[in-house]
Amino acid sequence: MSFTRMSKQYRAWVFASAAAGAAAAGAAAAGLAPVALADKKDDNFFDPEALERGAKALREINKSPYAKQALELQRQQEVTKQAEAKTKEAEFKAQASAYAKEQEAIRWEEQRKTMSEEAQRQAQLAQYNDELARKRQQAEHELQRQRNGEMVSLQEQAAARKEAERLRIEQQIQAERRAADQYAADLQKEVERSKSLAEAEGRIKENRENEDVNRRAALLKYQEETRKAIESINAVMSHLGAAAVDLLTDTNKLLMLVAGGSALALGVYGAREGARVAGKAAERWLGTPKLVRETSRLALIRGPQNLLPVAAKKTLDQVKRDFSDIILPGQLHDRVRALAATAANTKLHGAPYRHMLFYGPPGTGKTMAAKRLARTSGMDYAILSGGDVAPLGGGAVTQLHSTFDWAERSRKGLLLFIDEADAFLGRRNDAMSEGLRGALNALLFRTGDQSRDFMVVLATNRPGDLDDAVIDRMDEAIHFDLPGREQRSKLLALYLDKYISKAGTEQGEAGSGKAGGLGQRLSMMLRGRKLAADRIAVDAGVSQALLDDAARQMEGFSGREIAKFMASVQAAVYGSAQAVLTPEIFKRVLQAKLQEHAARKSFLLGHHGTGDSVQAAVDAASKSK
Repeated sequence: MSFTRMSKQYRAWVFASAAAGAAAAGAAAAGLAPVALADKKDDNFFDPEALERGAKALREINKSPYAKQALELQRQQEVTKQAEAKTKEAEFKAQASAYAKEQEAIRWEEQRKTMSEEAQRQAQLAQYNDELARKRQQAEHELQRQRNGEMVSLQEQAAARKEAERLRIEQQIQAERRAADQYAADLQKEVERSKSLAEAEGRIKENRENEDVNRRAALLKYQEETRKAIESINAVMSHLGAAAVDLLTDTNKLLMLVAGGSALALGVYGAREGARVAGKAAERWLGTPKLVRETSRLALIRGPQNLLPVAAKKTLDQVKRDFSDIILPGQLHDRVRALAATAANTKLHGAPYRHMLFYGPPGTGKTMAAKRLARTSGMDYAILSGGDVAPLGGGAVTQLHSTFDWAERSRKGLLLFIDEADAFLGRRNDAMSEGLRGALNALLFRTGDQSRDFMVVLATNRPGDLDDAVIDRMDEAIHFDLPGREQRSKLLALYLDKYISKAGTEQGEAGSGKAGGLGQRLSMMLRGRKLAADRIAVDAGVSQALLDDAARQMEGFSGREIAKFMASVQAAVYGSAQAVLTPEIFKRVLQAKLQEHAARKSFLLGHHGTGDSVQAAVDAASKSK
């Protein structure tokens, strides 16, 4: 029910009550009995009869002498009721306004809670989505890591299969080569035996045919020699008899003969023993062992250098300058320089040296690094080849001990570099000869303890073939890998300077430098040859960009192959009409060397450089996995 409707009903009720009150008052004043205004009481029903009764009562009141007092009383009551009604109406309005404000506050509070809940729900949803994305990313990373692991495992398996196949093929090739060599040796022996038999049969036949003539000639020769011998004996005996009689009759001559013979025998024996002892001493201190192919320790020629004081302490900067012209991959270059500084300072402090193992593909700078390491550390160096030890058989043990004894006598300390160490330091098995086994044991014995006199550096292309005890003796193992693109570019620039730019000068390489000594210059002049090769002009097109492009194409080339490539470029320049290096000559030689390198790589895959059967076997093995 609205407030307006309620107000209207209230005013009707007040009016009816007032009329009824007036009628009742008039009746009371007239002494009349009260009359009911309505028989029915219904708040929602308006009875007009009450008005009629009220009007009737008013007419009666007007007739009463108390009419004025009743009306005044009724008016006052009406005013009071109207004031009360206004008061209640104001209260109702205030309550309605407060209710509206309360509803508005409740609505805004509900809206604020709704917005807060919505914001919280959005935040939770965003957090949930972020967590889902993070979990999904983690799952993808884990899946990618598993895939990478599987890929690496597959690559390792493929590499292992290729290596096993390569080893098998190489062993097969070696076996076939040994069989061919054995067959050739047997065939040569058979030919020699047949030839010897034929010659012997010819001589026998000739002797049989000339038997009578030979017998008569031999008899005459024997008779003549017998006669000469008898005459000589008779003459000697007659002289000896006369001399004996003379000595026996002359005591002084007899004593002089005995003293002279004794002195002569003593002098001969003393000279022989003295010469033997002196020879051994000279060979021990000044000689070079037979196994040493190259050494910087030449006592007779470079003796004054051995009298120099011990080298001072080397810093990394000084070692870096010493290795400035040696190009190796970054980490390998730093490690070799650190080892050189360590060796120099080890010598300075009198501490024992550390033995090293250099392994990697051929032509990667192992020998060059060992020489420079010895020079930088102030040591002598000596280079041996494992291939020279194997053919010595039982004599290898003596030669090795002699070499190590010679190394221990170096005042400056000696770096003993053994190239192709796997040739005689392979794994021990039943097929190894006693000579190789003895040589292996000799090296193990001499390297059992660290020495302050020498450092052993082994170099091999096949470290897996070395005996486990040999590997255990090595304190450092350094892998010399093929040069990267940056190193190949630097090597090309270095050898371009040595073989091309400096050709015809004393610093020229590949035989293009000036004649060295006076004798060599005189020999060149007598033969009508130039003292030095012509200088080579370099075309402007041969730039660093050309070298960088060549380095990019020469993937897999070793340092030695790059040097040979530049030597081939030098030969191509000298083979042209003008000694000028042009980009065309450079590119032509580069393409030839790239094809040659590819052909050399194919040598490792199978017989005669084809490798088709091997590649097919590798592909079949990969598919079977």
